[in-house]
Amino acid sequence: MKIFLAIAFIITANTCFSQNKMSSLPRKAVNDSIATAFFKRDTGWNAGDGAFSIPLANGKVLWTFGDSYVNMYNPATKSVPCLFNTHSAALLQPGINQWEWTQSATLNQDNKSVFENPAGHQYWFWPAGGIQLTDTVYIFCFNLTAGNGGEMNFKSNSVDYWAKIKYPEMKVISYSPLQNFNGISFGQGFVKDDKSGFVYAYGSKGHDPGKLYVARFPILKPTAKWDFWDGTTWQPDIKKISPSAQGKGFSNIVSKVKNKYVMTTAEFSMGCDLGKRIYTAVSETPTGPFVNSKLIYTIPDKLEGHSPFFYAAILHPEFINENNEVLLTYCINGYGNCVKTCVDNKYDPNLYRPKAVRVPLKLIDDSL
Repeated sequence: MKIFLAIAFIITANTCFSQNKMSSLPRKAVNDSIATAFFKRDTGWNAGDGAFSIPLANGKVLWTFGDSYVNMYNPATKSVPCLFNTHSAALLQPGINQWEWTQSATLNQDNKSVFENPAGHQYWFWPAGGIQLTDTVYIFCFNLTAGNGGEMNFKSNSVDYWAKIKYPEMKVISYSPLQNFNGISFGQGFVKDDKSGFVYAYGSKGHDPGKLYVARFPILKPTAKWDFWDGTTWQPDIKKISPSAQGKGFSNIVSKVKNKYVMTTAEFSMGCDLGKRIYTAVSETPTGPFVNSKLIYTIPDKLEGHSPFFYAAILHPEFINENNEVLLTYCINGYGNCVKTCVDNKYDPNLYRPKAVRVPLKLIDDSL
């Protein structure tokens, strides 16, 4: 009897150990159907790309998008036209747990772009990341015009801009040109650090988008000249900047998740059947090094056996749920030349809407 009890104890102990060991392992990232449905809208903003989020002091969240369909959805055909009608859009979500899309207002007026380039209609803004500083929300806007030819028929037009939104009225009040960043686009993440008194800005170069660069500007004076990290110290000269990280993909976006600076990278994908993977790397400091690179998600999207053109993998640390999972969004932009998706000027808006995923923090870093 004693031998039986001893064997039973060992089996039970080993079973409990195995269960505890399994429960300590990070779960896989999974689709968040509720947040994904938030981007499926019949009126107002219907579809678009980007999906940067800016948490506001009153608990609301501002979402910004680039090229977008606004009030173009046809409920009879469940489609939109093949061409969008605005270069920028924004949604105001009433709270981090408010995922009913009808409760979030579209800020575009008269179906026009929410951010209008003051240089004229031949130029436009694509909004990227942003940050609230006291009574103003600053949105980094890429300043663009037509050019270069091909599918990506656009090019940079001089310097980029701040778009300024008055808080809490949420009205665009002005645009301010930024300094020349020598080809680096710094809209890929903003982290405010009250201790140092600076906002850290992250960016990459168009011709070498895998490298991550870091700059900073004063919290109390966001229109001041920026400083740039040269690998050792801060420099006022942009030409002395050095990359702080090399991502595995063609875009790197940085968020502060709890006590870590997390770089999220989308695998190279400029068309169908190319990249599908999303990686993260972490740093203890805003300037790097970014280490512990991990594959956190492989997008499952398929149409007729093909994977889509995808990009803009962004972590949203204001959306961490009770299961210690952070929200991740990524954007798809059709299926290129692999699948014909525009038929009789009808296009499925789900082929141009952000997708949402929940990522266990332990999957990113054991200390989170």
